[in-house]
Amino acid sequence: MWILWVLIVIISVIIAVTIYRRYGRRLTERQIIASQQIVNKGLTYALGDLGDALYLNSDKYISSTLVANIWGHEVMAFEFVLPVSGVQEVVVVRQAVNNALREYAEKNNLQSASETDMALLVTDVWYDTRIPELHIDIAHIINQETAAYIRDLRKLNQPV
Repeated sequence: MWILWVLIVIISVIIAVTIYRRYGRRLTERQIIASQQIVNKGLTYALGDLGDALYLNSDKYISSTLVANIWGHEVMAFEFVLPVSGVQEVVVVRQAVNNALREYAEKNNLQSASETDMALLVTDVWYDTRIPELHIDIAHIINQETAAYIRDLRKLNQPV
């Protein structure tokens, strides 16, 4: 009889853990989608004035992909791949986009989970040498996991 009770408890725990994990995963997915929309709008705003200076070829809707799967599930960092007709210095691109993102964040009252960084921050900029594309990675520092990601990049000597 006691074996039956032990089995019931074990099955109940397994069901509870499964429900908890699925709920947590769905919550994280919703957070990623919301964050991605904010970052997409932020870069769209930034490129409104910078498109010509960065030699962008496209006026299409800007979309991104999640970059940070290897860093953790709650890191809100996204990569944009933009077709270009020329090359601008990476330092100039980073500074110009960061300035525009700062302005966007202030206008939209976006708060950062970091005491030292703004809510939207360019974490990487590079050009593909095979095809004319500009890659820009942007983090939305909305939680401690993303703030830790930024600190990790700095430890790796990445110019964030």
